[in-house]
Amino acid sequence: MHFESQLIQVHLRETFRTSKGEADKKTVCVVTLVDALGECCPSIHYGYSAEDCRDSIDEQSFSFDEESFDLSQVHGDLGRACGDRLSMLAGLDIALYDYASRRGDLPLWKLLKLPDPSERESSYTISVDKPSGVEIRLKSAEDFRILKLKLGGEYDQDNLELLGRLPGRTIRVDANGAFDLNDIEWLIKAAYDLNLELIEEPLSDPSPSNLRDLQKELKCPIIMDESVKSIDDLRKFEGCIGGVNIKLQKVGGISNALKIIDVAKRTDMKIMIGCMLETSIGISAAAHFAGIADYLDLDSITLIADDPFNGITLEDGRLCFPDRPGHGAVRRN
Repeated sequence: MHFESQLIQVHLRETFRTSKGEADKKTVCVVTLVDALGECCPSIHYGYSAEDCRDSIDEQSFSFDEESFDLSQVHGDLGRACGDRLSMLAGLDIALYDYASRRGDLPLWKLLKLPDPSERESSYTISVDKPSGVEIRLKSAEDFRILKLKLGGEYDQDNLELLGRLPGRTIRVDANGAFDLNDIEWLIKAAYDLNLELIEEPLSDPSPSNLRDLQKELKCPIIMDESVKSIDDLRKFEGCIGGVNIKLQKVGGISNALKIIDVAKRTDMKIMIGCMLETSIGISAAAHFAGIADYLDLDSITLIADDPFNGITLEDGRLCFPDRPGHGAVRRN
């Protein structure tokens, strides 16, 4: 058996903006293993692209014997081959686990011996915009109780106040490392006034000492994302933050995610399961971790206008799983 790869481009329903940049489309590398599917969806800030993942997969021509298939051994071999290209490893790893759980006629969460992830609730992301634009974006979020506002723009305080006036909503914020510790007093006050549920990756200088000082001033947890790609990264922040955002594309797939989550749980950190701008393949795989998560941010399937795959759906903001083995994502007919 061997992996096959294919580039696809998807388009977003509306321009997605963060403090790091903006996008209205995304190219991903789809990995196929027999009938199983994986997805490589690297950030533009990772130093390599979906095209690089495709070229490397084709060049190395990864293959193994179906009769002697050993998931852990194959994963180890792939990890060494992929090196620092963790989104490439994630795509291959997701396809491996999809293959293994399909072969066992099990949903992925049962193969992983995780709790039932059904009906868990995800947030909906409101990207950086002016207030009039945020009001338009909120129309797409009508079915979601939990909103995550991206910060790092000119109208942050106005937008946060706008969301804070909405009845019955839980508000999270994500700065993607936009702020200096000395310029964040307004956000500390807003966290109390609006009862924010969490603040994600707030600081441009995410040193343990800076985060420890900030966490002491907040009653909501600081969740680290971009700064944590490995167990070593996580241990650096132990005692300084409230939790970590696990993205399969960031950490190298399912096997690595399980290891990081284990360490985080043992150090009393909360777990968010998040995503990049992934299709239903990546989101469906990540959704199987929902049963052990404190927070979910798996909304990219609602942001994509032309997803060529069909997997989990979000109904009233809650995960609904198809009755299929594996992670559940398949190509649309």
